[in-house]
Amino acid sequence: MTTFGPQTRFDLHLHTDRSDGRFPPEDVLARCARGGLDVVAITDHDLGPPVEPGPRVIEGRALHLLGAAEISGMHGGREHHLLVYFAKPIPEAFHAFCAGQCRERAARYERAVARLGLAGLPPASDEARRGERSLTRLHLAQHLVAAGHAASLRDAFGRFLSERHGIVPPFELAFTEAIRIARSHGGVTAWAHPPREDAEACTADFVAAGLEGMEVLRPSLDSEERRVLRKIAQRHGLWFTGGSDWHGWTDEHQLGLFRVMGREIEGFVQRLGSAAAA
Repeated sequence: MTTFGPQTRFDLHLHTDRSDGRFPPEDVLARCARGGLDVVAITDHDLGPPVEPGPRVIEGRALHLLGAAEISGMHGGREHHLLVYFAKPIPEAFHAFCAGQCRERAARYERAVARLGLAGLPPASDEARRGERSLTRLHLAQHLVAAGHAASLRDAFGRFLSERHGIVPPFELAFTEAIRIARSHGGVTAWAHPPREDAEACTADFVAAGLEGMEVLRPSLDSEERRVLRKIAQRHGLWFTGGSDWHGWTDEHQLGLFRVMGREIEGFVQRLGSAAAA
């Protein structure tokens, strides 16, 4: 694996149109290169990247793509997301696991459509049913707006799709089991955008299951929230990671404005190196 130094510019949380992002993978990578990033991870929901991870040159700039995915699971009745990174090629068994999760997402989508009982909402696509595309609440919200049942995405979530409504079924996978599965396939694990109260209550359980890192470097976090999450991570022996969680819907030209420097995530970089050498 290429050596990443303290000045290496990372963005370890990006989405494409294979889940709930706006742009296709090659477009996202081109935007990363133009934004001056050095190492990036496409972390589509329950789906590994369709392009081969590793170093590449895009528009004359070197860019390293890590193999990664963002896996969803439940703990204590709440949904949590796990970032999984690979220093080596993603094992086929992990791709198969992700495909199964995407097929479950398609089934959840169709159960939600049935519960809504509203005209004009399309069924899950064949691609999603095959486990090759990840359907999310955003897709259902977009369809609700297009069919005239909601005035905006905010309205769709507020009236139909938030967890309190119970229309979209919860995931069947336990978050602790997601951690164990990822680790069993050689993945390097970090908790994505943990809410402060959940970080205080659940981190010990997740560490016991094999969690290694926590995403504490994010553009939406204020300094106090970041400080608290850092302390929780340090207390439990977790290294830091970070990323923009970029989807491209509202800030299509802004990739690279947020970046995490290698010196800020030294533990993660060292863990990647040990995974590559294993």
